[in-house]
Amino acid sequence: MYFKRLELHGFKSFAEPVVIDFHEGITCVVGPNGSGKSNISDAIRWVLGEQSPKALRGGKMEEVIFNGTENRRPRGLAEVTLVIDNSAGILDIDYNEVAITRRMYRSGESEYMINSNACRLKDIRELIMDTGIGVDGYSIIGQGKIADIVSNKPESRRQIFEEAAGVVAYKTRKAESERKLENTRGNLERIDDIVNEIEGRIDGLKSDSTKAKRYLELKEKYKSLEINVTLRNIDNANKRNEQYKGDIADFEGKINFIRNNKRSVDTESNEVSKRSATLDKMSSDARNKLMDIVDKINSISQTSEVNREKLASLDKDEKRLNSEITELNSKIEDSNKEVDRLTTEKEDHTSRLHEAENILEERVYAYNHVTSESSKFAAVIDEGNDKLFKLHSKASASKSEAKSIESYKTTMEKRRIQLERDMEQLSSELLDANSNLREVENAGRTAVDNKERIDKESLEIQRRQRNLTEQQDRLRPSIEQLRISSSQMISRKKTIEEMENNYEGYNYAVRFIMKSGISGIEGVVGDLMKVPGGFESAIETALGSSMQNVVCANDQSAQKAVNSLKHNRAGRLTFLPVESIDARKITLNDAVSNDAGFKGIGSDIIKFDPRYRRVFEYLLGRVAVVDTLETAIKLSKVGGRGVRFVTMDGEIINASGAITGGKYRNKTANLLERKNEIAKLANDIEETDRNLEEQMRELQGVKEAFVTVNKSLSIIEEEKRDNEIEIAGLNNKKNNVDNSIAELESNINKNKLEIESIARELEDTDSMIAKMLNESKDAENDIARITQDMEAAMSDNESRKKEIEKANAEVTESRIEAGKWSSKLSGTESVLARVKAEYEDLRKQTEEKSNELIQLGRSRNQLMYGYTDEGAQLEQLQQERKSTEEFISGIEKEKNELNQRMEEIKQQLQDAEGDLNTYQDSKYQLEIKMARNDTQLDTMKDKLWEEFEVSYAQADDYKLDDFAMSSAVKETREIRNEMKKLGDVNVGAISEYESVSQRYNFLTEQRSDVVAAMRELESIISNMNTTITRTFKDNFNLIESNFERVFTELFGGGHAELRLENENDPLESGIDIIAQPPGKRLQNINLMSGGEKTMTAIALMFAVLDAKPTPFCILDEVEAALDDDNIEKFAAYLKHFNKTQFALITHQKATMEHADVLYGVTMPEQGVSKVLSLRLGDYDPDDYTS
Repeated sequence: MYFKRLELHGFKSFAEPVVIDFHEGITCVVGPNGSGKSNISDAIRWVLGEQSPKALRGGKMEEVIFNGTENRRPRGLAEVTLVIDNSAGILDIDYNEVAITRRMYRSGESEYMINSNACRLKDIRELIMDTGIGVDGYSIIGQGKIADIVSNKPESRRQIFEEAAGVVAYKTRKAESERKLENTRGNLERIDDIVNEIEGRIDGLKSDSTKAKRYLELKEKYKSLEINVTLRNIDNANKRNEQYKGDIADFEGKINFIRNNKRSVDTESNEVSKRSATLDKMSSDARNKLMDIVDKINSISQTSEVNREKLASLDKDEKRLNSEITELNSKIEDSNKEVDRLTTEKEDHTSRLHEAENILEERVYAYNHVTSESSKFAAVIDEGNDKLFKLHSKASASKSEAKSIESYKTTMEKRRIQLERDMEQLSSELLDANSNLREVENAGRTAVDNKERIDKESLEIQRRQRNLTEQQDRLRPSIEQLRISSSQMISRKKTIEEMENNYEGYNYAVRFIMKSGISGIEGVVGDLMKVPGGFESAIETALGSSMQNVVCANDQSAQKAVNSLKHNRAGRLTFLPVESIDARKITLNDAVSNDAGFKGIGSDIIKFDPRYRRVFEYLLGRVAVVDTLETAIKLSKVGGRGVRFVTMDGEIINASGAITGGKYRNKTANLLERKNEIAKLANDIEETDRNLEEQMRELQGVKEAFVTVNKSLSIIEEEKRDNEIEIAGLNNKKNNVDNSIAELESNINKNKLEIESIARELEDTDSMIAKMLNESKDAENDIARITQDMEAAMSDNESRKKEIEKANAEVTESRIEAGKWSSKLSGTESVLARVKAEYEDLRKQTEEKSNELIQLGRSRNQLMYGYTDEGAQLEQLQQERKSTEEFISGIEKEKNELNQRMEEIKQQLQDAEGDLNTYQDSKYQLEIKMARNDTQLDTMKDKLWEEFEVSYAQADDYKLDDFAMSSAVKETREIRNEMKKLGDVNVGAISEYESVSQRYNFLTEQRSDVVAAMRELESIISNMNTTITRTFKDNFNLIESNFERVFTELFGGGHAELRLENENDPLESGIDIIAQPPGKRLQNINLMSGGEKTMTAIALMFAVLDAKPTPFCILDEVEAALDDDNIEKFAAYLKHFNKTQFALITHQKATMEHADVLYGVTMPEQGVSKVLSLRLGDYDPDDYTS
């Protein structure tokens, strides 16, 4: 398999269609920076399924479409087609040439095609999986990405190794199997939940079924008795109401008489109340006037007393203030004296401080001068010490180096002799290894031929297995749904048939007659007719209770049935004798029959046996069916006498004009639809069972085929494993032989290089020893000279130290003296500030006291001039007080007389009110009883409808002639107790029990199938894990061996290895790369330089290609970081892989020299790339010589 050509149209900078043909050997793509040559590798990566815009050197995927230039419009789509020669059949597709196409539109839509047939991205990835040419493999190394191979995290490197090991397809299938296993486990859990739920219900449903039958029997008997009890209670309530009405009328007469007497007494009471209110107002005004007079008398008396107390208080305050002012003046005088003393003391301390600071300044200057002179001598001494240390170190190092070189020379001579002996042994071993390699290669070719045959057979069996699995996945849910549907319809049909057979919805009398077997009974009205769809509500409403009438042959049959009902107390029923019934079908006028809303006469709409025509014309012959109530009202006015109109929704306009309509809260069972639904359910069940049987047969056939395919797959997988083991063994053997040969050749080359290196190094050793000894002697002479200079400088420095000590003591003494006077000055200033503050505070207090004294004098003068003649005012007020009190006394006397009369009136009113309340309470109690009785009546009538769906008028049909209230109440209580003991009853439990039982059996079978499928998936995953682990480890060991060999060849020595981070878990372990270039320590790859990383990554790439060659490899400027020598090694090494096509995008001349075909990419028009080609094999230099 190899790449034939690449076709680009509108991809990135390739605006025009471009075709690039690939040939055997090495193809180089060259061109200046920015010309678009890397877009070729991007195109190949893109067409093979790359989904990351970043990997394509873009920000978003739509950037791969040509975006236009100043002179060209943008393209609407990008399309790339890669044509692959598949003559060897490596790709699993029946074509010798495979064209993979990817197309993308600006709208974001993408298309994928294989040989012009639309496909999915998944199909392309599966097609190229494990071939080494995927976007995540090692066949496409993008620009600047070569170093990433070794720089990535250890776990990120696995992709390359897995692709090379050929386990990607296994891991993909394993992941798919694990997903299926997880889904299967989920299905099993859901089935277990449902089965557990059903197991908990099935026994209870069986018990409920039995209980429901007994409950229905009791319920019907209870209904008949309870209706008769209720009717008897209604009659009793009506009688009580008549008695209550007579008693209420008597009490109303008495109440009216008392109310008339009470009105005359109320009139007198009002007059007395008015006079009493007038007197109250006069008394209130007089009392308010008296209170004002008293307040004025008290106010004048209190004002005189307060003024006297204020004058006494002012005298005391004046004495106090005079005493405080005298004391403050004394304190101010003492503060003035203290301020003068402290000011004098401050001036003395300031003078002494200035004197001490001047002396300190002189002594500090002298100390600094002496110290500066001493520092110069110290610097000279320190510099000399540094020079001596360096010279001693130099002399020692030179002597040591000379001895080391002498020892190294002896060692190298011994090593050269040993290497020459090893060379003879290695050459002999190399001849034996080459002979073994030829034998292993012949056996390997035979094993590979067998592998190709086995792989094709295995893929075909797996395809058949997938198809069968998909068929089972499709059939099982469909079968389950059909079973559930059939079960539900059977249950529904049985329920309706039971209702029909038991005449549910009919009253007890109907059920009794229909089960009695009396001759001449034709059937119930509802069973003898068929109603077209949509007319059920209208016909059922029109018939009303007649739906439950029984049709019989003649009067004698009717008489027998009536006697049987009476004898068995089974209720009342209407019978319609066919021979004697009087038909009354009406003829409508044109105004009705021609109206658009008219649907027809009731008896014409339904279908029935002609024998019963007179019966149904009697029942429905005078009923006109119309569409709406509005139409019914309109036609009732022109339809003539005796016509009853019924709408499609069940509203009625009777011949009398009465309108009946509305909607019941709970809709009753529709008796007319049962037979239609039973027939429809029977047809549906038959169709469903037929489909179920067909699909079950199909599923059984699929299961048998699946077993056969699994057996074939097991056989071929066993053969495949044996073949893989054989190939792996031969590959390992070949790799071991190759490694031995490579190691022997490498060791021979290394020995030759080392012998040559030793010879060169021995030539230089003697001159290096002499040089080291001369350097040591010169250093010793310099040491002696510098030592003499340092001794003189140290002597001068000792005398300077004594002068420094004396100057330092004098400076310290002056600093202490200056500090003492500075501290005293600060203390004096602080005390002086405090005393001045106290003086100012005393002065402010004296000023405030003086102001208070002046204010007190002003208040005294105001009080002294405030007295007036208060005696005259008091005398006048006393006289007014006396006259007011006499007026109030007269008013109180008249009020007492009125109060006595009011008490008499109140007593009369109280007696009348008491009698009135008594009669009203009695009347009210009777009204309450009557209202309660009415409520009970309504409740009992509502009860008939809500509990039994029977109106009060219809209840007469249930009356029993020999009904006894006491025994009926007792019997209903017993029935109710028995029903209560039954507890909650599920009427549909019987049919539900049958349905649940069928579903339980089906789910149990399904669970067994799911468990078997889960065990099978677990076995498949386990086998895959074993295969993946074995294959990966074998190929990893091979790559590791190749890597160490290629690394040594490219670097000219050194050592490299690959390590699994966790050898116990090779399936998930990261991979570390350890490398040791020649002359360096063993180190992690991330500590290398950029060029070393690139060369190491190239070595790893070559090792992978050596282990599993890929048909095609694209390298985009991978050698950019290498120097010319390493580029030459890289380009030359490419020739080792003569079965792999290489496409190199490069700038390096050394790389171009090894190319078989050159493609030049230029950009003659800004933003648009062009491609030129040259096949170097066709180039003849003689054609271009002058």
